Amino acid sequence: MEFMALFVWLSMCLIMGAMIHSVMASALNNRLVRLLAAPGMILRKFTMTLAALVCGATVTKVRIYELSSRDIEFKADGASSIAKVLVPLVPLLGGAVAMVAINSMFGSPFKLDYPPPALAALDPGGLRGFLHGTWLLLSGVVRQAALSDWGSFNLYVLSALIFSLALGACAPMEGVKEAVLGAALLAVSLALLSSVSVGSGPIRTSPAWVVTARTFIVSTSGVAFVMMVYGMLAALVVGMTVRIYELGTRTGGHKKTKKRARPVEEEKRLAA
Repeated sequence: MEFMALFVWLSMCLIMGAMIHSVMASALNNRLVRLLAAPGMILRKFTMTLAALVCGATVTKVRIYELSSRDIEFKADGASSIAKVLVPLVPLLGGAVAMVAINSMFGSPFKLDYPPPALAALDPGGLRGFLHGTWLLLSGVVRQAALSDWGSFNLYVLSALIFSLALGACAPMEGVKEAVLGAALLAVSLALLSSVSVGSGPIRTSPAWVVTARTFIVSTSGVAFVMMVYGMLAALVVGMTVRIYELGTRTGGHKKTKKRARPVEEEKRLAA
């Protein structure tokens, strides 16, 4: 059940990313917002390129520092075809790792060690427990954000960087399908590797590197969820701010146009 929960957990993060992308679609046309998203976009393309190369794919086009492009282009066939589903998933995990590092650099003002909710069984009781755990984590993240010391400038910088990482991890809804398949492949692979046991006698355990990889991916998925929740909250604030600014700019421009047009209309009436 641990690996089923991991798949559901990563899928929820990817769906939240699609929601963030939908909220920020028009706001990303703003130059300031694009600059804010730059670190996350650069990390996104870097991790995608690295993942494609590790999978054996051939990267044909990548523009790391071009903010208008979000993805890379690569060719994959045969065994390297797994890159088609793993590459779209990697920015989420890479953003979570970067979030832990950045949070540590700023003195760890945010708590990130939230364990993903467990899925005890595929029955109503198990699902209810999973949803309850998800709600506790979600409410805990929101409460932490509300009670943080917003008088600190460093907290604003950290929040901006986390928001940028969340933007880099998200993708439009039509691109989520491949990433969800990548999450499924990752969960199945971990399950198969964990079923392998080593040792002699009655005490047999999974290889140490498998245990380390499983622990790392499970904990990283928990951080990824926290990152996407913060990203969703920030997307609502930034998206609304940009929208109000655009409406104010259009209204002001409309009034100026009307004021300039009045003398011309009066001249026409006088000439008539």
